[in-house]
Amino acid sequence: MENITKGAYKSPAKNHGFDFIFEGEIRFGPCYYKIALDGVLIPNRIFGFEFKWDSASKFLALQEWLTTDYKSGPITALTIIDLNTRKLARISKADGGFIKPLKFEDEKIIFEKEYLAEGKRIEFEVNLNNIKNWED
Repeated sequence: MENITKGAYKSPAKNHGFDFIFEGEIRFGPCYYKIALDGVLIPNRIFGFEFKWDSASKFLALQEWLTTDYKSGPITALTIIDLNTRKLARISKADGGFIKPLKFEDEKIIFEKEYLAEGKRIEFEVNLNNIKNWED
């Protein structure tokens, strides 16, 4: 029997999936969403439309929005979900910019911070084994 996973955006192994649920739109800006991961809503968090799965379907990296206030934003963070434990970790923040997960490589997540007003992009990497701030 085939393993059916809820969610339109499937992990590489097809054992996880998630859906974007439209929540709102920034004035003159992008939309933001709630996320249902494997059919379960992630509470009290909103996300942009940027994500990456790791090839082993163990991690999901998302662009989390920390504010929707047009005047104080954008403020986004890179949030990682450990799909085995269902714990989340916010590992980097961009004040005045957008974080975009680029790829998982070996034991690292590689991402960029884009600051549109300044016209600059900066690439970063974090070793997944060094993340200590996992939370339920």
